[in-house]
Amino acid sequence: MPSPPVTDREYAYFHISGPGTHEEITALLGLKPSEAWNVGDINPRNGQPHKSMSWRMASGLDDKHPLDEHVKNLFLYLSTRAEALRKLWVEHDLTLQCVGYFAPSGHGFHFTREQVRQTAQLGIALDLDFYFLDDHGHEI
Repeated sequence: MPSPPVTDREYAYFHISGPGTHEEITALLGLKPSEAWNVGDINPRNGQPHKSMSWRMASGLDDKHPLDEHVKNLFLYLSTRAEALRKLWVEHDLTLQCVGYFAPSGHGFHFTREQVRQTAQLGIALDLDFYFLDDHGHEI
């Protein structure tokens, strides 16, 4: 019996990497990360120490919501922390990471002018990772 067609999955998170510790980032932003580690912490996926600090905050939505909703949620959090983010952008990489898994019929994403303006004002890079799967891509 064939499996059902692939359904779109979309999510986004905000990522900070650079010097220092994730605890310092948490204190500066006053936000709890969804996931964080410091240099030398053991990666549970491979048992190796992490080579860089990472601080991540998810949008708070599951991957069935459209990417646009994830981005809007993250900007709600980030826009209230503009001053703190500007302190970080000199030595840290700040990235809005957008990910999508889509059927082969094609898909795109549009950032509004306001979203582009906000990313520039906050010193945030954009990284979009889109994957296109055939209709039964989850069959291996």
